Amino acid sequence: MRETLRLFLILITLSVILFAWITHQLGNSRIQMLIGILVVGSVVAFFLLNLADRKEELKHRKERESGPSATIPEGKESPKRSNADFSLREKKSGLTWGGGNIKASEATRGTRRRFLGK
Repeated sequence: MRETLRLFLILITLSVILFAWITHQLGNSRIQMLIGILVVGSVVAFFLLNLADRKEELKHRKERESGPSATIPEGKESPKRSNADFSLREKKSGLTWGGGNIKASEATRGTRRRFLGK
């Protein structure tokens, strides 16, 4: 919603400026006043929307920090995992093998490695 409002303000301001430039009305004091009001209104709206976004972000951050995941009830401890646990590492797709001269056509999962096609 906020992003669409920002986009709308920018498009309206730019279309008024472009229309005034095409019709050679940039020298008209009323058009200059309208452009000034649109620019100031856009800047003020951007400032207020950014303040609202920061306030909402702080609210969500406080909820996450004080949420149920931060406090562990008695008798229930979190499972300890080593840093080398597979579920914590980045998962890679494709075939993986460790070094050596391996023919790509013979590199398949579930089979032993064969060096130089032997």
